Amino acid sequence: MVRLGANSLRGRGIVCFQAPRALRVVVPFVAALLLCLSLSLGSGGPAEAAATKSNTVPMVLNCGMGKDLVRPKTLTLACADANNLGKDLVWSKWATTGADASGVDTWNTCVPNCAASKKWDSASADFTLSDAVHTSKGLLFERLSVRITGHTPNGVKRTATYSVAPVAGT
Repeated sequence: MVRLGANSLRGRGIVCFQAPRALRVVVPFVAALLLCLSLSLGSGGPAEAAATKSNTVPMVLNCGMGKDLVRPKTLTLACADANNLGKDLVWSKWATTGADASGVDTWNTCVPNCAASKKWDSASADFTLSDAVHTSKGLLFERLSVRITGHTPNGVKRTATYSVAPVAGT
């Protein structure tokens, strides 16, 4: 093997080596041959990769962690204390472009305070999942929007958006 760039890298603890000429010629040839074979056999070609991506079923993580869910019946909206839930979800659409459901938005009334309260209120609502991204877990929705369609007491917001993006480390 031959040292390359020894003068420019001297004193930095870096030594570069150049492979013998035979390897520099053979390795690219073998790589090109393998690529041609894989494309002609249909293993990993661009058309197949696109078909695989388009068939991916999107999922959602409850509060950005836990098990990957498809068409869940319940989603936690207030992840810190679970004092707000989307329940009885019925999904009318579940696609890579988004997912739509109707259900019930339920929340703790927090009287006298959230920790001590046993009273819950609820209203009908529409739920929309969007912003699907490819992750190591697969295609995951990152945004949940809720629009309350039923009667709400004063002070309750009728629309809200939540992050359901994967929590780092999950």
